Amino acid sequence: MEKNKTGRYFKYAIGEIFLVMVGILLALQVNNWNQNRQLAKEEFKVLKSLHQEFSENRVRFNDIYDLQLYRKKCINAVMSNNFKELTFDNLGTLMGGVTQQWTYDPFLSIYKSVINSGKIELITNDVLKKELSEFQDLLKDYKEEELNANEFAANNLYPFIIDNFKMDFNLIFNNIEITEEEKTIYKSDIIKLYESDKFENLMVYVYSYMRDIFTEGPMLREKMISIINLLELEIEKHE
Repeated sequence: MEKNKTGRYFKYAIGEIFLVMVGILLALQVNNWNQNRQLAKEEFKVLKSLHQEFSENRVRFNDIYDLQLYRKKCINAVMSNNFKELTFDNLGTLMGGVTQQWTYDPFLSIYKSVINSGKIELITNDVLKKELSEFQDLLKDYKEEELNANEFAANNLYPFIIDNFKMDFNLIFNNIEITEEEKTIYKSDIIKLYESDKFENLMVYVYSYMRDIFTEGPMLREKMISIINLLELEIEKHE
């Protein structure tokens, strides 16, 4: 009889231990589920924020890159040496086109926050994480090419124009009409500048520096497009 009581007590104790273990496992499972749900919410927030920033940056890049292409077009026109066929206004437009400088300055507050805070680890797509990590190097390379071209122009092209061409303040900033005779003189001065050997050499150098912009630029744009597409795919999974 004592043996039967001991056996029943033992079975009861085992049952109690089993129920406690099941309860612990269920609690852990619920806790893990809650944690995973919270992480998924945080990942979704990061994905949405990055998508907005990269989408804005792609538009910003396209605008600046188009201006770089326009500068390239103006340099090609200047190097064609068909100045006498151009109107006074066309020559002035070319002057602005070859001398204006542009830089791509993307919004990076969210991107930097995600990288520096380690929140990039919230992103479960390894391909996307890799693309995001590579973006900063491509951006750095592209901006270096812009800087090289702009610094050369600032240190060489601008001083040459200042020393060899008299600009008309009223014509440039006040839009004051000038006589046909004044236009003829002004046009002659611009052509003289364009036809000088040094100006042509400077255009060759500026164009050479800009070639790297047109090598790195498409690569940077493709990287942004790839990141945006991957972000959209991940966002769809959360919605």
